[in-house]
Amino acid sequence: MNWHFVLITFLLIVVVTETRHLIRLRSLRDMIVFYAVWGLTLLSIIGDMLELTELRPLDWISIMMQPLNRLIS
Repeated sequence: MNWHFVLITFLLIVVVTETRHLIRLRSLRDMIVFYAVWGLTLLSIIGDMLELTELRPLDWISIMMQPLNRLIS
């Protein structure tokens, strides 16, 4: 079994369950952060499936943290 499909299935389950939870919280900031991190995670898995070397896991973490640091401070 390919681990990429297991991870994508897990991510789809997480987005469904967490979306319901985030709607109840009514926090736009939390939704933006969650979907940004979720989307980058999905992109990195798809990039790994396609054997693209441009987007490594530590790269997307640093890409995500730079704008978040500006929002927080």
